[in-house]
Amino acid sequence: MLNLEKETQLISKRLDLQTIDQINHFARYVEIESFDGCNLNCVMCPLGKDIYEGGGAIPQKLFKKIVGELAPYADWIKLVCLSRNGEPLLNRNVASMVKQLKDIGIKRVNFSTNATALTEKRSYELIKSGLDEIRFSIDGFTKETFEKVRKGGKYEKILNNCLRFIKIRDEIGKGKPQVQIRFVEQKANTHELESWKNFWLSKVQPTDVVASKKMHSWGNELKSYEGRIDQNVAIPCISPFSTLEILYDGTVPLCGCDYKPTVVLGNVKNNSLKEIWNNEKFKQMRDLHSSGNRNKISICVGCKIWDIEKIKTVFSQK
Repeated sequence: MLNLEKETQLISKRLDLQTIDQINHFARYVEIESFDGCNLNCVMCPLGKDIYEGGGAIPQKLFKKIVGELAPYADWIKLVCLSRNGEPLLNRNVASMVKQLKDIGIKRVNFSTNATALTEKRSYELIKSGLDEIRFSIDGFTKETFEKVRKGGKYEKILNNCLRFIKIRDEIGKGKPQVQIRFVEQKANTHELESWKNFWLSKVQPTDVVASKKMHSWGNELKSYEGRIDQNVAIPCISPFSTLEILYDGTVPLCGCDYKPTVVLGNVKNNSLKEIWNNEKFKQMRDLHSSGNRNKISICVGCKIWDIEKIKTVFSQK
């Protein structure tokens, strides 16, 4: 039988809080969409069958407003991520954005990238910006499999971009940023996982991360999802208690899976981040999760993305 009080306590523990009420201070994690749009068409992405054009880069005036509002909470925030729906490197200002966040004292800044636009020049810029982690999405070991999964991507180019970045990082970066190589397991590529793992473990440092995770359903929105969706999941998700999502236009959705979005909690253009984090609608979402009624939120039905322990495998060098 589900013990909701125990589950809420586990969320507090994962967020390094004494009680769940401490979340009222501010979000522990912040995701800012640096660019809304992508140059690939990956089969496990819910954004459509065609290249996702989106709305473009976050306006720098809006980003500076966000940075200013994050500054008082720099010691409280565990991580700011500069990726969400789109490809961050399509924003030519992303290295500057990293530096702005580091300048106000944010401890960890990262983003995920498909590495298509990771030129030598940009590699140097990112390493010098203070970026703490960069996640490369490499969902195949061979050209055939990679380009089948990451449609529009050129395997040799992306591979060389990533390896060059690692080389430059090792020469000038003093171990930073940490490189994370990610692999989304699905029918098209699982047969290559072992070879993929061994290859990348041989290319990175022991302090880097090589990891795979199962495909998830994006809140039941991914039409190509290969797993079984459990409609009766009642365990409260950590996301409404931990993370503030900000889209390129200032919209604040419920979570990272709510890409459309279906639940809008506010807009940074109209209210402060603190006001949005503690507004009545956000509190209602948390109450539904903590009371076992998360399935009243359509995007939350059957979603298990935050159950990290079951979907992620981290490999290590032997």
